[in-house]
Amino acid sequence: MNIQRDTYSSYKHRNTWKALIGIAPNGVVTFVSSLFPGSTSDKMVTLKSGLLEKLVAGDLIVAIKGFLIRDILPQGVSLNIPPFLDTPQFTPD
Repeated sequence: MNIQRDTYSSYKHRNTWKALIGIAPNGVVTFVSSLFPGSTSDKMVTLKSGLLEKLVAGDLIVAIKGFLIRDILPQGVSLNIPPFLDTPQFTPD
């Protein structure tokens, strides 16, 4: 019952799981984590997945909006979150 409770998403109205997947620019899958209950935060999934131990200075992570992990990244690892369109048109910047 506890697992069912932890995996239930009131937003999606079903049970969900999360995984962290790394993909290189050429499309090669470089990392696949274990599954975590859907209620687990992205930061906790990142901490418990083992990914941080594999990163080295100079690595770049490209993530989606809301993936707030900058404060737990190893020194020298960068996080890039592309801009999201909040208005009908992007600005020149």
